[in-house]
Amino acid sequence: MPNSKVICIISNSHSTTDVRLYHKLAKSLCKIATVYVLGAMGFGVMPDIHDLETNTDTKTETVVKPNRIIVPGLTPFLRLIGLYRKAVKLKPDLVICIEPLTMYVGLRIRKKTGCKLVYDAHEYYTSAHAERYRFPFNHLAAGMYYLIEHSLQEQMDLTIAVNEDIFKLYNLISYNSVKEEKPLLTALTEKYLLAPKRLGVVCPNYPTDDVWNDSLASCRISSIIPETRFDIIYLGGITEERGIIKMLHVINLLRQRRPGLKALFVGPFQSEDYKNKFNSYLMDNNLNSFVFWRDLIPHYKVCAVLKQVKVGLSVLHPRYKRYRKALPLKLLEYLAAGVPVVANDFPQNMDIIEKYGLGHCVQYHKEDIANAIDKLLNLSDSERQEMADKCRKVIREHFLWSKVEPVLLDAVNFVLNGTKTE
Repeated sequence: MPNSKVICIISNSHSTTDVRLYHKLAKSLCKIATVYVLGAMGFGVMPDIHDLETNTDTKTETVVKPNRIIVPGLTPFLRLIGLYRKAVKLKPDLVICIEPLTMYVGLRIRKKTGCKLVYDAHEYYTSAHAERYRFPFNHLAAGMYYLIEHSLQEQMDLTIAVNEDIFKLYNLISYNSVKEEKPLLTALTEKYLLAPKRLGVVCPNYPTDDVWNDSLASCRISSIIPETRFDIIYLGGITEERGIIKMLHVINLLRQRRPGLKALFVGPFQSEDYKNKFNSYLMDNNLNSFVFWRDLIPHYKVCAVLKQVKVGLSVLHPRYKRYRKALPLKLLEYLAAGVPVVANDFPQNMDIIEKYGLGHCVQYHKEDIANAIDKLLNLSDSERQEMADKCRKVIREHFLWSKVEPVLLDAVNFVLNGTKTE
């Protein structure tokens, strides 16, 4: 039986196949509503229902999946008009806004349809915007951007924060803090009266359960990468701020110790100029036989690729301060596939890696990074298997999306209906 409620997730810059938007938020919310993901790129209009064969011979489970709709527009600003028009036609009960600009679109949709509004605050947009400017204009830009974003966010019915830092930044109220002996609706209504439009929930960007399977039967690895065992992998956008050139320095240093070293970079380049810079470094330092590159890969094939590597890298440029507060998704994806990591010595990284012994957190120096990688590559087969088992165990016990989903559904269901999800 189709859900009576309609939820639209709108973005003027993210893909309709974005991991957080589609594979996490949208798929989870399909359990309580009909969901549409309106985005800038990705697959077009998709059907609601897909048949999924279960392991039994007699049962076929019908799985409701989100609709994906591409919104036309040459620029993010022009797409805002398309988002408004498409969403209004769908007559949503609730709209989830992904960027600050889409919050403004959401307000216009609410004025037209009376829908509820949610802001998914999963990035530090203010800091990212300020990084475009030099001192002292960066501080001025940050202040102005924060005021605009904050004024829009205050008008939302719910804010989904990706971590506790963003939750505190907006001074949000969590229904999880309500005492159990008080009825949920009454307690939240009282808090709404004291601080209206301040309801929030923390939904970390943890990996999804379904990707991390132990079988590669559904994925021909040779169609993605060469059938070889890689020593190092970097997974994500290939940009200056992600420390890519620093990683190449590290590889150039390590190849002197390990002549057979192989490193794999998976992800899109930020620009053609940066791709040329990357390739020029390989040519100038004779690294073409040590470094391999592959463009974006489908979400369900990530695990297959990670099973071919020994060490995962996440060494972001510390000049970008927002990275000190964020936990990279790629780091959790490495660990979920049993790949130990070398990452920055940022607090959120150390809370996982150092606490559970899943790799090394180091300073942003090529010698320190190289030495940490070397230690992991020197592990014996039995030690590497023990480390892999520990990585997978920690993620499955503490850091999977299935642990976040009930919290998300409860909060969204409250905004929609004033009750918790059963």
